[in-house]
Amino acid sequence: MATRDVPAKYAAAMDQMMTPPEEVAKCPMPTQDVVLNLKNRAKAITSAKYGPENPKLPNEAFWRNKADTWDVSIEDSKKSLCGNCAAFNVQDSIKNCIAKGIGNEADPWGTIRLADLGYCEIFDFKCAASRTCDAWVTGGPNDGSGDDEEYVDTELEGEEE
Repeated sequence: MATRDVPAKYAAAMDQMMTPPEEVAKCPMPTQDVVLNLKNRAKAITSAKYGPENPKLPNEAFWRNKADTWDVSIEDSKKSLCGNCAAFNVQDSIKNCIAKGIGNEADPWGTIRLADLGYCEIFDFKCAASRTCDAWVTGGPNDGSGDDEEYVDTELEGEEE
């Protein structure tokens, strides 16, 4: 039987099916379990005001509230997005986990690109780069390029353990 090239649109699906179980086990559970992901996202919505629901809309009230929370201008609040948060993980390994979790029900890589998905390491859920929350941290995203940086002790001097 002659072998032929796999069409590009099926290559990602083939990669997912051929992934050894031990590699899938390395993925955070919310990337593989949609119910757990939704539960964690709901926690981010209620406890840290994750949003806006549809970033393509003006969402004036949402951004005004966010600006008031952070004591900045509305324009500045719109610059503090998940996509530039230090807790927003966009490493290739996490994107592979997200793709595996989406599976073959949809085009996983198209979905990741369209929604600009990463993984929120604070609330443990798949997160869209165009949203934000009250837990936003400067210095991101986490693309893995800083993994070889020297560890910095962040405990305050004199703080009891």
